[in-house]
Amino acid sequence: MFCLLKIYGGIPENQGSEAFCFTKKGFKRVLGAFCSGGADLSLVFDNGNKVVLHGFEFVKNSDCPPNKRLFIFQEPAEAGLIYGVVSSQTGKGVSVYLILE
Repeated sequence: MFCLLKIYGGIPENQGSEAFCFTKKGFKRVLGAFCSGGADLSLVFDNGNKVVLHGFEFVKNSDCPPNKRLFIFQEPAEAGLIYGVVSSQTGKGVSVYLILE
C-alpha cells in the first residue's frame, strides 16, 4: 500500500529556509517527494550519505496541478532517517510530502 505523508508544513522563518528531520518508522521504502509550489527542496538519506534532491525547485506557479509537481526516485530509498531543507521563494507556507510504501 502507498501513502502520502506530510513531513513538513509551515512558513520557513530563517531567511526563508528551514531544516527538518523525519524517521520513516513503519514504512518500507520512500518512492518519491511532493512539495507545494514556490519551494526549493533538498533531501538527504542514509544518515547523510546519499543526497537524493539538492536545491530541487518545484514549479513556481502554484496554479500547476499537484500531480505535475511529483519527483519520483529512480531507486526507492530504504533509509530510516531523512534530513531535509526547504526554502520558500514566495514567503508563504510550504508543505513537503513523501510517497511511502
